[in-house]
Amino acid sequence: MLVEVTEQRPFAPAEVGRVTTSKGRRLLSGSEPYLYLVPAVIGLVLWIYRPLVETLDYSFYRWNLLPTTPKVNVGWSNYSELLRMPALWKAVGTSGFFLVGLLIFGLLLPLGIATVAQHVSPRASTVYRALIFLPVLVSPIVTATLWEFLLSPVGGFVDTVLGWFGLAPTNWLQQLNTARYAIALTSGWKVLGVSVLVITAGLAAISVEYFEAAAVDGASRLQVFRRVTLPLLSPTLLFMFITVVLLSSQIIFPLVNALTQGGPEGSTTDIYYFLYQNGFESFNVGLASAAAVCFFAVFAVVALVCVRLLDRFSFYDN
Repeated sequence: MLVEVTEQRPFAPAEVGRVTTSKGRRLLSGSEPYLYLVPAVIGLVLWIYRPLVETLDYSFYRWNLLPTTPKVNVGWSNYSELLRMPALWKAVGTSGFFLVGLLIFGLLLPLGIATVAQHVSPRASTVYRALIFLPVLVSPIVTATLWEFLLSPVGGFVDTVLGWFGLAPTNWLQQLNTARYAIALTSGWKVLGVSVLVITAGLAAISVEYFEAAAVDGASRLQVFRRVTLPLLSPTLLFMFITVVLLSSQIIFPLVNALTQGGPEGSTTDIYYFLYQNGFESFNVGLASAAAVCFFAVFAVVALVCVRLLDRFSFYDN
């Protein structure tokens, strides 16, 4: 039996170049979407992950940020000292107070405002939403300056109005029983506009057919709100809850730093200003880093729980 053997001709140099170029083009075309992510990944590594690793490393040392001062390894003593500090637990309580205030201004009030705005004429509703959203466009320092004038005990607008009713002037930002409420009010005023905008968008996404069906069944407005609006609005509300909890530091810290500097007597010192005081005023970098690591771990758990809640209790109209 004869078997025909075909001779395979080796590639010419030009053909080898064309094959290599074709493979290179396919490789580049497949990696092109990932190349757009490179700047963002570099930014995350340089400004997020690298500082996290360095903070974890600094938490085991005693150092005052001076290059001429050597770092001293103290092991876990920074963590044990941190947990024994009364100022830490006071700051945690103050942060909880501010967070409750932000949730009131970031969830409850926006839900009521957005619901009521549905029953207002479109033109008036647009004006109201624009006025409510206006504080979002103001920078935190300008917000602090504005409220410092409004709450001033000498000629401030708030005390002037209260004086019409016979009430004595109050130094809102320097008294123990009013300073925390003043910061909560200022931060809530800042976050209210975004929350109203997001919740209004969530309400607009709910189909009108549900409300029409409920009206045909004879449901009252309260029943429609409880049985129709809230379940369908749950993804939006949980999203705002997560946003307020995780971004509270960016909202509150500039206001505390500009208005009260943590006073009076530490009544407005939250966990973020506690970090700032120990890291950049007392120059106790090790203790501040240990506190930052603990807060990061706690907020990571809170974020995980919030995401689980979002998956479990959200009702989507699909």
